[in-house]
Amino acid sequence: LPDRVQVGAGGTLSVRASQDGHFHIEADVNGVPVGFMVDTGASDIVLSPRDAQRAGFPVETLNYSRTYRTANGMVSGAPVMIDTLAVGAVTLRHVPASVNGAAMDESLLGRRFLNRLKGYSVDGDTLTLVP
Repeated sequence: LPDRVQVGAGGTLSVRASQDGHFHIEADVNGVPVGFMVDTGASDIVLSPRDAQRAGFPVETLNYSRTYRTANGMVSGAPVMIDTLAVGAVTLRHVPASVNGAAMDESLLGRRFLNRLKGYSVDGDTLTLVP
C-alpha cells in the first residue's frame, strides 16, 4: 500500500488525499491490481476500458446499455459482475460494476463499494474505510 494508506485496528484503512485533493487507492479486481479514485459522488463502481480488459472483461463485446450523467456529460457503460474486489482487509464477492464506454484516466470506486462497508468518513484530508 502507498505510504498515504494506513491500516488500523480491525482492518480499518485511512487514506490521505493526494496532491490533487482526491483519494486514490489500489484494489484487486479479479486478482489484478487496479488504481481507483474513491468518488463518494459516484453511485457505481466504474472500470476504465483498459482496467476492465486487464481484469478479464471482453470490452469489445460488452453491451454498453447504461447511460450515466457525469460532470463531463452523458456517457455509456456496460454492466459487468466483478467476481472479487479486494481493498486492504475488505474482500467483496459478486460486485456489480460498469465498464465505461470511453477511455478514463482512472477507474472510480463509488458508493456501490462504500455502502458495503460498515462505514466510511472523510475528516479533512483523510478518508477512513471501516470494513
